[in-house]
Amino acid sequence: MAGSGEGNGMYVLNVIVAVVLGVGFMMVGIGKLVDIKPMAKTREHLGLPVGLFRVIGGLEVFGGAGVFLGLHQDLPLIGVLAAVGLIGMTIGAAYYHQKADDAMKDWLPSVIMGSIAIFYVILRIATG
Repeated sequence: MAGSGEGNGMYVLNVIVAVVLGVGFMMVGIGKLVDIKPMAKTREHLGLPVGLFRVIGGLEVFGGAGVFLGLHQDLPLIGVLAAVGLIGMTIGAAYYHQKADDAMKDWLPSVIMGSIAIFYVILRIATG
């Protein structure tokens, strides 16, 4: 893989997807941890307690960090497992938005991030 142009292209794609996924979840997770106004509004709308919302935020931060760790050549499994956990988080988010009878626009960020996480898992498994 190291000498081939295709291998380098796949590595770049892995990095791009990991950065989008990792940064996205870490930013949202930090917002939940500190309970910034837009996140607090969502939390209240969904009827979630502050403590649970902060746990979710912490898991998102750790998941995003795990995706970054997975870029290391010796730690790809950590990235895959972190992304699988993030997929679970997005399924939970979609469930709560559906339960609150929210419009699709309110679910969309979860669906998009979940789709990116699924793509990341497939990409990491396919490229080793």
